[in-house]
Amino acid sequence: MGFFIAERVSTQDDRTGMDARQVSTSTTNAVASDKEFGQLRKRLERLELALNVIVDAIVWLDEQGGIQWCSPPFRRLIGKPDADIVGTNLMELLPLWQRGRKLRPTAHPVRLALDGQPNAVGSYEFRAGERTMVLEVMVALVQVSKQERNAVVAIRDITESKRAEEQIKQLAEAATTAAEKERKRAAELHKAYQELKGTQALLVQAEKMAAIGQLASGVAHEVKNPLGIILQGVNYLEAQISPDHAQQVEVLKMLKEAVERADRIIRDLLNFSRLSPLDFQACRMEAVLETSLGLVEKQLTLKDITMTRVFAPDLPRVLLDENQMKHVLINIILNAVQAMPEGGEMTFRISTKPLTPNARGTKRKAGDVFRFGQQALVCEIADTGTGIPQEVLTKVFEPFFTTKPAGVGTGLGLAICRAIVERHRGVIEIASEQGRGTTVTITLPVPDGAVLS
Repeated sequence: MGFFIAERVSTQDDRTGMDARQVSTSTTNAVASDKEFGQLRKRLERLELALNVIVDAIVWLDEQGGIQWCSPPFRRLIGKPDADIVGTNLMELLPLWQRGRKLRPTAHPVRLALDGQPNAVGSYEFRAGERTMVLEVMVALVQVSKQERNAVVAIRDITESKRAEEQIKQLAEAATTAAEKERKRAAELHKAYQELKGTQALLVQAEKMAAIGQLASGVAHEVKNPLGIILQGVNYLEAQISPDHAQQVEVLKMLKEAVERADRIIRDLLNFSRLSPLDFQACRMEAVLETSLGLVEKQLTLKDITMTRVFAPDLPRVLLDENQMKHVLINIILNAVQAMPEGGEMTFRISTKPLTPNARGTKRKAGDVFRFGQQALVCEIADTGTGIPQEVLTKVFEPFFTTKPAGVGTGLGLAICRAIVERHRGVIEIASEQGRGTTVTITLPVPDGAVLS
């Protein structure tokens, strides 16, 4: 009994010891847990402090988009306390706009992320009262467990940076516009300078032409009378010398040809220096051209030159001095014939077109010749001859300039042609490619209310 009691006592003592050890272990575990909890709490406090310091707004969402936690920048962004934020769906609390239109619920970056897009990032507008902000929103999925999935949203206010970008863009566009204006202005100044140079060259040329005209007129009058006397003497000697004296006859013939050539030069000089008054009549240019071709048809046939006519229908009449315009056309046609010694083709085109200012080849303001939009008659004479070298093409209208052999031409033909055309208030131009031919273009103004031919 006593043993039993003792045993019981002993057993009870043993249990008491075990309970004490359990209590001691529990106490030790509790102290350890308190310490770990304290450390964890410190870490959480530091983490929260760090999140509060971050300028970007951070929001933790559940699987439905409900807000579980947010940082102070988000509260300031929304302008509401925690009580009105936690538990609210972020897509309802933060409606977003893009390019002036409110996003559909399915296009909200939060919905995109929750529907499986790993990282939904974009720039959106957020309207807080009267203020419109530009927000950069990034949503990332967080797999908490196999059954639980949350989302973290980071929101950055980029309104100022966007505004700065827009200002930089506007400044860049303004700088580009200003540069383009300056470029255009420089081009206009360069164009005006070139026109001024051209006008100055025309004035110089006009002065030279006037001086040459006066000189030519004086020389022509001084030389013409002696030439007439010489020609009369040659004619007298021809009548006195017997045809049997072949050598003397040949010498007189050479003298007569030289005097006649000199007389032609004198007549050209007089025509160049003192053009006769124009007798303007309403004429059909195609008829004047056909008459001119009839006068040189023999030369064209002998040189085996074919002709092609391309005349537009219903051509208007233009004011012409028919005789002087024939002189121009015949001179151009004969030059073309000389450029095709082995034969070739000539094409005659006559058409009309509206003129624009600064027409190519005028070397002056087109307003000095034509009005803007005025109808003009264009006559083109093209040949397939040897062409004119580019280095001399700009000199062909200069008086006394010629590419023909010595004794063949005076160099006044085209100069006289230009003078006649310009007296008709027109423009004459030459385009040529060596070895491929030449095209002479005569442009004449069509008078208002011109009658169709």
